[in-house]
Amino acid sequence: MKTILKGFAALALAGAASLPALAQEAPDTSISGTISVLTWPNNDRTFQALLPAFNAAYPNITVNVQGIPQANNGYLNAVQRAMLAGSGTDVAMIEIGMMALLRDKPQWVDLSQAPYNAGEFINDFAGFTVANVTLPDGKIAALPKHTGPGGMFYRSDIFAEAGLPTTPAEVGALFADWDAFITEGQKLVIPNERWVIGNGEEIVRAMMAQAGVSYFSADGTFNIDDPIFKTALEKVKQAADAGMISPFTAWSPEWQGAFQRGQLATALYGNWFGGLLKRAYAADQSGKWAVTQVPGVDGKRSFNSGGDYIGILEGSQNKEAAWAFIHWVVTNEESLKQQYQNDDLYPAFTPAGTSEWINFADPYYGGQNVNEVFAPVQAEMTPFTLNALDPVAATAMGTAINNVARGVQSVDEALAAVKAEVEAQM
Repeated sequence: MKTILKGFAALALAGAASLPALAQEAPDTSISGTISVLTWPNNDRTFQALLPAFNAAYPNITVNVQGIPQANNGYLNAVQRAMLAGSGTDVAMIEIGMMALLRDKPQWVDLSQAPYNAGEFINDFAGFTVANVTLPDGKIAALPKHTGPGGMFYRSDIFAEAGLPTTPAEVGALFADWDAFITEGQKLVIPNERWVIGNGEEIVRAMMAQAGVSYFSADGTFNIDDPIFKTALEKVKQAADAGMISPFTAWSPEWQGAFQRGQLATALYGNWFGGLLKRAYAADQSGKWAVTQVPGVDGKRSFNSGGDYIGILEGSQNKEAAWAFIHWVVTNEESLKQQYQNDDLYPAFTPAGTSEWINFADPYYGGQNVNEVFAPVQAEMTPFTLNALDPVAATAMGTAINNVARGVQSVDEALAAVKAEVEAQM
């Protein structure tokens, strides 16, 4: 496997120098009409920015984009209302956390059927995303749009200050597993001033994926008794006891400001997090950040963090135009290039992985080609099982993680609370 992954990374490095550009179908410019697209911020801005390129290919299609905030299930409720209404919305995005709840609803057009025939090219998308959109009867409910191959973003200047290696290869070798993360990571800590990570959830999320464990099995069994959960929470406790976990709530203004203030040395997220660093949290820190693999479980270091999908509602009055839009968004090279360059959105469409625009010396990362990290992660991600109760389990686990990190509960007490809370809703 290591040899295969090295070969994949080398192929990605070669990029456009050795392979032709992505094959593109000639657009049918006769397709016309107006479609409504439902999404969320800031993806509404992403779509708006794409429209000039889309209309260059499809000049007679008008796309109206509506962005609904995700807070308090706002977007999920909007999608469900659109499904029940049966008209008014042509295309809708599906965030990965909503996929299990929405994908088997009959209101989604089956894209495996003619005239869409998505089954002919669905395997050009990352394998785990194909599993997420394909139902047992073969129906394809949506097309994969973007994934979140995970990495460890780190401040190379802070590592140097702490006397640690700074190059991605050296840091990756030093932080090979979670024990090393605790042992070496605490050298980055300045008590009550600088921490290693923002929240213990970063540890648990990665370790679950690396162990190939989802919250639920395919038969609906809640997997909270799997040893990885206890192991992961024990690592959270060790990290907290070593002063490695910040007191800030993830995504809060204080947490966001901690990056600007240089108070967080690493972040364990999907590649999209780089877009937040570059354009919001640490815009003036170009050259100070780098990316390497996250610490691993039994040698496996890949995990996915995030992702989204896009489908057509049966109530659409212009499915031809809706299909032209979603197919273009997820497979067209100009679309994928703009989304990656403007928002660091990693394409689920795997042929894009060899393109020059995704394999380049990024000045924000000190000239590093970060796709050397992300391409192998996407290639070897273990498919995970989605369940409609995943958000319930994730919320309960988030509370448990914070309680363990703050010394409010022991690991066993926290796990028992998660089990009781989730099973009460199953």
